Amino acid sequence: MSLPQWKGLWDWSLKHADGTGGSRFRPEDVDPEKMKWLDAALKSYMVDFGARMRDIKTRLASDTAAAAAAAGAGKDQAPDADGEAGEDAEVEEKERLLEELMDIVGSIDYARDLHKIGGVPVLLELLEAPAPGLRWRAAEVVATCVANNPPVQEWFLEGGVLPRLLALAQPTQPATCRTKALLAISGLIRHFAPGLAALRAAGGLPVVVEAAKAADRRVARKAMTTLTYMLSQRQSDCDAAVTADGVLPPLVAALAAGAAAGSGEEEAEEPGSQEDSDFRQAALGVLLQLAAYPGTWAAVRDAPGLRARLTALEAAHLALPPDTAEAQAEELAALRRLAALVAAPAAPPLRPDASDHVSVAEFEAAAGGEEMTISVNPPPPAAGAGGRGGDGGAGAADQGAAGGQGAPAAAAAAPAVAAPAAAPLLLGPP
Repeated sequence: MSLPQWKGLWDWSLKHADGTGGSRFRPEDVDPEKMKWLDAALKSYMVDFGARMRDIKTRLASDTAAAAAAAGAGKDQAPDADGEAGEDAEVEEKERLLEELMDIVGSIDYARDLHKIGGVPVLLELLEAPAPGLRWRAAEVVATCVANNPPVQEWFLEGGVLPRLLALAQPTQPATCRTKALLAISGLIRHFAPGLAALRAAGGLPVVVEAAKAADRRVARKAMTTLTYMLSQRQSDCDAAVTADGVLPPLVAALAAGAAAGSGEEEAEEPGSQEDSDFRQAALGVLLQLAAYPGTWAAVRDAPGLRARLTALEAAHLALPPDTAEAQAEELAALRRLAALVAAPAAPPLRPDASDHVSVAEFEAAAGGEEMTISVNPPPPAAGAGGRGGDGGAGAADQGAAGGQGAPAAAAAAPAVAAPAAAPLLLGPP
């Protein structure tokens, strides 16, 4: 649009409303049909998410109940093609509703509202739905709701979500179901001590350890990050993790992610993509926790092929171009810390367990988690401090596994490099 046309619009506006007199608008001059259209148009762009959640919950609940009734009534009947087509359409509709619900509960307030409208039991039922697409989507909604949200973590835990998630993480489940179940378990226990205690009591540690050995990288990576957090919170679990059948070989093998096929130890390693680096960092996080615990240090030190793998990886990192090296700097720092631990002449001293629990009262006092500071193992006045557990990212440094906890004793004793006792943590939507 040219300048003269803009000038004309300006002149017209001043002529009809120069600010010196009252408005010339008269409601009776407005066409009612046009106002009706305008009102409908505006409402179409304004969504009442609370009402929409109630509608989704009602439709999911009714569909779930109807499906269960139909399954019970028709288990002795021959399959019907039209009936199967109808069931497929219902499953697709429920999958769409769950995806929409996941977008809504990304807000911390709506995650709370889901409990208030009775949505938790509906999700628990869908975690056991026959269709895998419903099971993993329901688990993803749970994971979104509980992330960094102590009141919602408490509600889901009391509602009985943990046994269903552990069942969904079993090797007999599809890989996507296992990944989403582990994601939800991770969200349920992080910064929430009752959830972590309940997971241990329910036999969750062996389930997570078993998942860390999975052939599917998505499953293994999420299990490794969850396991790293669990071990940082109670180091005595390291003994049980190592005694589990064959957990160390898969962790060492994970350090070869991205290496050229068929390459031997004498050949140069290829650090590969960032995805490969993230996977290796997840394995390094667990290995650092195990190597930093006196009871399992020797097992990690003597793990076949570990030292050679660390040496090859460090050499490969040093040969990376600058931009790639910067992106994978966390992995290099983690593998150097692990190499220092396994090269030490003796086991490291026992460290105190980390503790980053946030109570519901603390969370509420911080205005729903807008921002609060969590202190992890506040040290004595004369002692150094360690880092806190992380947010579930793939990198070892993000998990608190590769921080001051895994450093050699000489480095840990240097007061000039002591880590701060507290780190800010934003609690709210992930």
